[in-house]
Amino acid sequence: MRGILLDRVTGDLQVQVKRDANGLITSGLVIGNTDYQNMNLIIQAQKGEFKEFPTLGFGIDNYLKAPEMTKQIFENDLEIELKSGGYSNAKVTVGDTLLQFSIDLK
Repeated sequence: MRGILLDRVTGDLQVQVKRDANGLITSGLVIGNTDYQNMNLIIQAQKGEFKEFPTLGFGIDNYLKAPEMTKQIFENDLEIELKSGGYSNAKVTVGDTLLQFSIDLK
């Protein structure tokens, strides 16, 4: 998916100002593939943070703080949230810990 990119560290809009011969701004916002940032936002957001979609949000903090959390529950819940966010082909795999997970977009 293409859209306006955010800075990976700060979350601010990425801006690269381009000017014409007269010094007028012709473009500024950086456009590119937004799949990574969209999934990152879904993973970090708690339910209710997306006002247009109040049920969307994985809330990874809650999963990392839960001592009884299993890899299978984590994988299933994350896949469900990504699918509800438009990534119906997302496959989540957890490594040795919950912090070591990968998402495959086939």
